[in-house]
Amino acid sequence: MDNATLRRLVKRQRKKLDPKQRANFALMTSLHLPKLLPHLPKHAKIGLYLDDFGELPTAPILAFCQKHDFTPFLPITKKNQALTFAPCFYDLKKTPLKRHPLGMKEPFLKNAVLANRLDCIICPLVAVDRHGNRLGMGGGFYDRTFAHFTGLKVGWCYHFQIVENLAVNTWDKKVDMVVSDKGLLRF
Repeated sequence: MDNATLRRLVKRQRKKLDPKQRANFALMTSLHLPKLLPHLPKHAKIGLYLDDFGELPTAPILAFCQKHDFTPFLPITKKNQALTFAPCFYDLKKTPLKRHPLGMKEPFLKNAVLANRLDCIICPLVAVDRHGNRLGMGGGFYDRTFAHFTGLKVGWCYHFQIVENLAVNTWDKKVDMVVSDKGLLRF
């Protein structure tokens, strides 16, 4: 199956989940977050995202950060550029957010940092294969970011988003691990 067809199918499957199902999957997935601890430094800086398009809810990642005294950061998207990240509060209601033209919420802050200031980025994906190849929404933001990022790259997804193989382009960047409702996969 080509990536465009796979992208449509998985996005449709994610959208079919109701809020209760999504919350249950997020809870199951959060049970595997402690498996990241051996790979993270004390007081780690963790990049994450706000789920907004049927992705697995990311609230458990914020709770994980708070429990372990990690600093959470949210991505700021600029056309054809690598992502920058701004710190956020554990309670997102205290973080100034705006709606990006692409539809997602992002920080409305001036103190953004480059990705290499972070220790780990937990990123969204549409699909990931058993080799760590990631299929995103098609904008290339995480590929551009991961091209020079030396920290830990972690996918956060429903288990049904893990496939055997993806068609890979030269610009595609892999993740090091994936956390899903069925566990943690390392590549």
